Amino acid sequence: YSRESLMLSLNHENWPDKPEVIDGWLYDRSKPDLIVDFYANCLKHGTGVHAGQPFELLDWQKQIVFDLFGCLHPETGLRRFTTAYVEVPRKNGKSQFAAGLALWMLCGDGEQGAQVYSAAFTLRQASLVFDMASQMVLADSALSTFCKVRKNTRTIFYENGGSTYRAIPRDDRDAHGLNASSIIFDELHNQPDRKLWDTLQTSRGMRTQPLTIAITTAGHDRSSICYELHKQSRAILDGTSSDPTFYPCIFAAGPDDDWQSEEVWKKANPSLGQTVRMDYLRQECERAKT
Repeated sequence: YSRESLMLSLNHENWPDKPEVIDGWLYDRSKPDLIVDFYANCLKHGTGVHAGQPFELLDWQKQIVFDLFGCLHPETGLRRFTTAYVEVPRKNGKSQFAAGLALWMLCGDGEQGAQVYSAAFTLRQASLVFDMASQMVLADSALSTFCKVRKNTRTIFYENGGSTYRAIPRDDRDAHGLNASSIIFDELHNQPDRKLWDTLQTSRGMRTQPLTIAITTAGHDRSSICYELHKQSRAILDGTSSDPTFYPCIFAAGPDDDWQSEEVWKKANPSLGQTVRMDYLRQECERAKT
């Protein structure tokens, strides 16, 4: 697979077996390995051709898990990254991947009284990831024992940790009173302004290792918060800016790439052959040329 992201670590398959300090950061695969096992053993796909099957993470998803959860501060052991921007084309399985991350942050991250949120412009959009997470909970006997789904309030309670996971839209009236530990910001490109983004980011101040993951398709509004994060990601990837707490990952064709090349399609679509069909892209390419 191909990704345009910081080469912060070795390929996940080659991480050291024991914790090791590399370039000033501690690389510890114990938590990422647990998360990969959590997906495979506790979560099932809810839609598409893989519906009902165990959720085996793809290579690009594993790499993000390893980088976000395995790269730590060598003295405190806390996660290096507090904000991640993941830009990936449609139909690459980003929402189901994000739903699994939300459940891990609710149940497995070790944060007592965790507050996890799926955020988006509309309640319907925010509920997409939440509904996928709910399906995963109800499909697993262990998760459904400890997690209680309340669809009327779009909330999942994890009783052992006193933790909650909730879907919230841009106009949520309670957003200013939150104490977020983890945020999944879905389709950030749809946000008309930075109001909800700023509100949620500043709500994390009391948490020792908060994590916000913006996972979005590309947008076209160059005055948006999404484009701001896109530019920040590009600057870090290009080496013209630095923020050790910000994780950029962009799957896209380059401006000079041949859009008719199947190699370019593979570069831009990390789930090609899994959730994105090659024959579909070939048909779309012919339609575009016509």
